[in-house]
Amino acid sequence: MSYLALYRKYRPSDFEDVYGQEEIVTVINNAIINNKISHAYLFSGPRGTGKTTIAKIIARLVNCDNLVGGKPCGKCYNCINFNNSNDIVEIDAASNNGVEEIRELRDKVNLVPSHAKFKVYIIDEVHMLSNSAFNALLKTLEEPPSHVIFILATTEPHKIPLTIASRCQKFRFSKISDEKIANRIKSIAKLEKINASDDVFYEIARIADGGMRDAINILDQLNAYSNGKIVLEDVYKVIGTVSYNDLSELLTNISSSNKEKIISFVDNLDKSGKEINKFIEELIVFLKDVILFKTTKVLSNIVAKNKAISLVSNLFTDKTIYGLIEMLNDSLSSIKYSSHSSIILMTCLLKFSDNDYFENKKIISREIILEKNDIEKSKTASKSNFEGENISREIINRKKMGVDEEKNIIISKVKKSDYENSNDELENSIDLIINNAFALASKDIKNEILNGWKGIDNYIYDDNYSVVSGLLKDASVVVASSSYAIVTGKNDSIVNRINENVDKVEKLFEVLFNLNLRIAAISDERWESERKKYILNTKNGIKYVVKEELNENKKKSKTPVDELIELVGDNMIEYK
Repeated sequence: MSYLALYRKYRPSDFEDVYGQEEIVTVINNAIINNKISHAYLFSGPRGTGKTTIAKIIARLVNCDNLVGGKPCGKCYNCINFNNSNDIVEIDAASNNGVEEIRELRDKVNLVPSHAKFKVYIIDEVHMLSNSAFNALLKTLEEPPSHVIFILATTEPHKIPLTIASRCQKFRFSKISDEKIANRIKSIAKLEKINASDDVFYEIARIADGGMRDAINILDQLNAYSNGKIVLEDVYKVIGTVSYNDLSELLTNISSSNKEKIISFVDNLDKSGKEINKFIEELIVFLKDVILFKTTKVLSNIVAKNKAISLVSNLFTDKTIYGLIEMLNDSLSSIKYSSHSSIILMTCLLKFSDNDYFENKKIISREIILEKNDIEKSKTASKSNFEGENISREIINRKKMGVDEEKNIIISKVKKSDYENSNDELENSIDLIINNAFALASKDIKNEILNGWKGIDNYIYDDNYSVVSGLLKDASVVVASSSYAIVTGKNDSIVNRINENVDKVEKLFEVLFNLNLRIAAISDERWESERKKYILNTKNGIKYVVKEELNENKKKSKTPVDELIELVGDNMIEYK
């Protein structure tokens, strides 16, 4: 008999063996026990988290003739012949994504099961179906015969048409915790008589990044390499990751500005064939763990990792770590557009280790605060434009978030009459947001938004945000600051709908990125025009100035001028 991969050998056959999806298991198991089975399910989530496994368990349970305490009996005809049943149909949508395959499926669903109670169709990677195939599936999915159950599985739920998703019970699978993965592969190792320390199991879990299947596959691979006795170094050699000792050594050399060893480290990293972008991501996560340790004193489950974290925590201040993370993140963005990734990483680490650079530049962009005299200058400039007005809250936000002093931002005011005489309030609002976004543009904030953009997927089926999250999947952020952002859409329809639902869009940004922004959507064509205009103005020394929005719909504190207008009327006041 040929060798059976461990992930197949230990695939759960009932809900008791499923790890990390307890809420989903509880809901579905109760539905089966109480005979409240839905005709269609949509499972979405990262790879290796149990979508197909739970789909097969459902198929097994609904067709078992003698369920025992919510578990299949294993003795009836359907349990014994489950793996060879013609009534359980698995379809790989990646290779069967055409309309003809779906039409064939649609023609067969009316045939009654040969032995089972239900015909169960499991369509994996369903997002790969063509639009025509989705349309062919639509009516059948809405009203299938009573003996048919559809289970759709996908890693990219935002690509599923809402007309399909709305006809299914939706379950979002989450990444499985490192602890649960480590416990599972530890039990498998015991059954397979594989010797390994807890450090090995937790390191495998960390590398698997929430995927149980990936973790079991890594264990299988390491077992073949080490012949039954796995040590931590085997993990680094086989998987191609960098050990914690190497990370702590690198950071020690950075703190002591040992440029020769830094260059040697990056060269060896490149020669070994390791992916530079993956290494940077690992280093950023490690630095995050260092910050967590310095803040909470919480230790990892990996002894080697704890030693490295303790060492590094004594080398750098919190602010220094923040600065290094920001530089690494910028390098990660640059690598996407370069074929010299190792040189970009080397330059980043050398610049950071350079004491002169660190001392003079203060690589802590979020900690830079406006000096007192700059604030006074801003106040003076503001008063000259509009007597009695307070300085814009934008300058206060910039002080809190940090601001590049080289921008030399000027605050200007707009009179109420400028708005009241406008024939197109929406267009004026969009123009103002575009202007202010350019004036206060922050590369760091834009990168924060772009790095977290995939988080929109989590709200694709949220009733409060489903519409706007779907629209934002076809849009992108091109300029952002602490208070304003410009979003571009692929076509005018998307742009108009974003602007129509801008309140919900702004609320979603606040939930996702913890930023209270005013947002304007423009077309790609207009963005190209605005971008060229900005570049030309910058070359000619024309600076964008922040215009305060005096929209009464926005909650703002009243100024002395506002109170005077309410008392005597706008016609009685002369602006100077």
